[in-house]
Amino acid sequence: MSHYFITGASSGIGYALAVALAKNGNHVSVVARRKDRLQQLKNDFPKINIFSADVTDSVKMQQVIEECISHSGMPDCAILNAGKYTPLGGDQIDVSEFCDHMMVNYMGVIHALNSFVPNFKNRGFGHIVIMGSTAGYRGLPKSAAYGPTKAALTNLAEALYLDLSAYSIKVQLISPGFVETDATAVNEFKMPQLMSSEDAAKQIIKGLDSNRFEICFPSRFAFVMKILKLLPYFIYFRLIKWATK
Repeated sequence: MSHYFITGASSGIGYALAVALAKNGNHVSVVARRKDRLQQLKNDFPKINIFSADVTDSVKMQQVIEECISHSGMPDCAILNAGKYTPLGGDQIDVSEFCDHMMVNYMGVIHALNSFVPNFKNRGFGHIVIMGSTAGYRGLPKSAAYGPTKAALTNLAEALYLDLSAYSIKVQLISPGFVETDATAVNEFKMPQLMSSEDAAKQIIKGLDSNRFEICFPSRFAFVMKILKLLPYFIYFRLIKWATK
């Protein structure tokens, strides 16, 4: 049995992960802003420990992680999943929205790492999992606020992998395609190979036990996105414009 710490667990992939891991007999501690949804999760699964915090608040996150450690011991695995997605194109520059995306998606991870990295180093082992996205592979229409934050997380995870291996800290990156969540429900376009949060959680849990750096799914969609990442710009831009009309 392992102890998992999950941010952004009040809905979507985070919620599905918390439920699946708890059902598998693991100890699970979760963090989210929405107290009502956290309480519902606790009502349904009493053994899950819930903590209310906004990942953009570095002081509060430090306090919550310390409280979690004091209550249940050091987590074996920190899944840094909290995220924000609003479809915005490059013709819709909204400084507030762009800042919010960076604060939640990127700095939210940093605020958790600020506690977990030194604790895992002191203990001599640990497991850090960062929620990226295939949307971070290359620029996409209506992803001007979201995509860059996921590209930054990919780069961050790669750097952490290289720097933390000396301390026996395992680092993994999750790169999902389209998953049914409250966030993707706002999309007005057809999402190829859309999968449920529950199926996404199964893919992630399977990947957590592997030695792969990147856990990406669905496999066919991820393969196509990786091919697009390798294309020269003049081909890539033509393909995306054609595909998205």
